[in-house]
Amino acid sequence: MGYSAKESSVVDFCESKTESLSNWVRQVKNKSLTAKTKRKRDLRVIAILSHSLVRAETELVMKQRERARKWAQMQVDLGLSNKEEEIARRHREKIDYLWKNDLSGLDSFFKELDNVKPILK
Repeated sequence: MGYSAKESSVVDFCESKTESLSNWVRQVKNKSLTAKTKRKRDLRVIAILSHSLVRAETELVMKQRERARKWAQMQVDLGLSNKEEEIARRHREKIDYLWKNDLSGLDSFFKELDNVKPILK
């Protein structure tokens, strides 16, 4: 994996460690795919890239889980999750109620259709 100097920008500076790791994983996947599809494969390079990729993906998953855990804890601390869950629950109940009314109306309509007897000539 060669080194290429990039100009520093505000976006690069503000990029989180998780995002930079995610970008690095994407780049290594591309390099690994390129190395595997070359006519003259270098198994040593493929092995190094594969091992690095597995370790980086594992670390990335750990960081993402940690971030999700911290976010959930922050929501609990601020009391956001209970309010939002209550609003979402009410919304689901309202939709379920509307569907049940519509479906029960259709159900009774089809039952009436079953009761209709054909006219015999």
